[in-house]
Amino acid sequence: MKFPEDLNRFRHVVNIWFHLLLRKTRAYKGSSQEFVKLNWATFLAQLNLNQDFPFLLVAVFVGLVTGYLAVIFHEAIRLISSFLFDGIATSGRLSRKYHHLLPLLPLFPALGGLLVGLYNTFVAKARPEHGLASLIKSVARKEGKIPLKNWFHKTVTSVISISTGGGGGREAPIAQVGASIGSAVAQLLKFSPGRTRTLLGCGAAAGLSAVFNAPIGGVMFAVEVILGDFSVKTFSPIVVAAVVGTVLSRSFLGNFPTFQVHEYSLVSDTELVFYFLLGILAGLSAVLFIRTFYFIEELLKKAEKRFSIPVWAMPALGGLLCGLISMWLPELYGFSYEAINKAILGKETWGTMLGVYFLKPVVAAFTVGSGGAGGMFAPSMKMGAMLGGMFGNVVHGFFPKMTAASGAYALVGMGALTAGIMRAPLTVILILFEVTGQYEIVLPIMFAAVTSSLVARIAYPYTMETYVLEKEGIKVGFGITLTIAGNISVTDIMRKNCIQFTSTTKAETIIETFHNTLESVFFITANDGVLVGIIGLEEMNTLLKERIFTGITAEDIVKKNITALYDTSKLDEALKIFEITDYTYLPVVSSSDGKLIGVLKQDETFSYYRKQMSLLTTDDVELSKTG
Repeated sequence: MKFPEDLNRFRHVVNIWFHLLLRKTRAYKGSSQEFVKLNWATFLAQLNLNQDFPFLLVAVFVGLVTGYLAVIFHEAIRLISSFLFDGIATSGRLSRKYHHLLPLLPLFPALGGLLVGLYNTFVAKARPEHGLASLIKSVARKEGKIPLKNWFHKTVTSVISISTGGGGGREAPIAQVGASIGSAVAQLLKFSPGRTRTLLGCGAAAGLSAVFNAPIGGVMFAVEVILGDFSVKTFSPIVVAAVVGTVLSRSFLGNFPTFQVHEYSLVSDTELVFYFLLGILAGLSAVLFIRTFYFIEELLKKAEKRFSIPVWAMPALGGLLCGLISMWLPELYGFSYEAINKAILGKETWGTMLGVYFLKPVVAAFTVGSGGAGGMFAPSMKMGAMLGGMFGNVVHGFFPKMTAASGAYALVGMGALTAGIMRAPLTVILILFEVTGQYEIVLPIMFAAVTSSLVARIAYPYTMETYVLEKEGIKVGFGITLTIAGNISVTDIMRKNCIQFTSTTKAETIIETFHNTLESVFFITANDGVLVGIIGLEEMNTLLKERIFTGITAEDIVKKNITALYDTSKLDEALKIFEITDYTYLPVVSSSDGKLIGVLKQDETFSYYRKQMSLLTTDDVELSKTG
């Protein structure tokens, strides 16, 4: 971007706007409210004229607002959790003088769940969607649009749920809050879908960067996980927002790495073999995490239906179950990183590591799967740190001279398992580097994170996000790169008006229609509307060679062995068929009864696809160029 040139262009745009404003002031005869609306619309149009500098200013604004909210979010969780749990659960262990209060511990997450359930039911009036999956769906299906009040609802419910001892993490919720802020600003400024998606990414990056103190990782999270778009046009504003959010967060919370670690390094080249094995275990553990989470979530949904439990009461039940487990193992609470810090310092006990490893996905599912709030970043990091700590204790015990201490393996395991769950190794590598400040450990993290992602992908096709999206019919690619054609139903683009005959239609009628229409393909159905086949140019040529048509019907010349699409088919399937065949038309039939409901035309289908690709990667319309 040429800064002076863009600044002059922006100044020129502002001058034009003020000129139009003053000119309209002298001549305008309407009401003051109409005058304000008219000039606001003029301002938005002028703002959209420029592609660079004003948009970066908007990204700065999104970064500032998200940074402030991240600070409030962080401090609110810290204050409430300290008030409820300090003295009762200190440094991950129950203080002896407070043992008589042990039965009260499960009531805190239960109360938090109850408040969240009541809030969602009677204030937000919506059942919460899965965190990051909802953002990806907004990008794929809703042009980046998120309800304007979503940021406030998500902030309130996440603070309540996490601070009262819920099993979810705070990183994904603040990314959601930031994304909602970015989307809301874009909608208020009437930005195009391309810019709306970009501002959504700006907010997500700023939120994660602020809470993790990791701007590079926050940027990569937005482009790799949420948007799947690495273009420079998208990248630049996201970088700006992430930097602003991080700087603001640092000014309030301090510039310290999230985790305090010793200086670790690769002891020997042979040690990479152990990190490779850890990557394999982390990939399998990632699958265990995902399947455990959704198994428990589905059990809770079945229980809700079977026993007619009110929607608002489900998070309270989940919180109670979470609290009953966490009361004996306080390291499972979502607001605490104590277990991770002790594991990467090599000071955590075997009992705690085993307990957190197996129970963390369980308490996370009880909290979030029941309708509570929280993310999967922290739970996956905790489980990974425990896996790495246990693995490190074993290999360092057997090979002390050729391996690092167990803390190094806990650090690598934390990143590897998270990468396996998200299938986004690059994001995790950068975040782990920033939150630890350890460059020397990057090589093992890279090796283990990539291995974990590959193993998890082979062992199980879904991530935490794609499992939900696939159930809703939204297809995504590896690394959450959105497949546009896989998200569009053929029913959205098919033509309902096509020429069709029944099997008993006489040949004379078909020939007369052929001579009086531009269409070259006719569709033949049974009397009940079920598709039988088509009559194309080849069949018409055969028919026209006959001199006598008496007694010939559509049934005698119809081509029956044809390829058809169903109303459940997606655009990508149609594109593949058009590409490998000579079909110019494809019938669309009902999946329930086989009746013909529409037709896809080849040129119209490819045109629609190109338009959708253009809308995703560029702005809808570039109004003009100034300067």
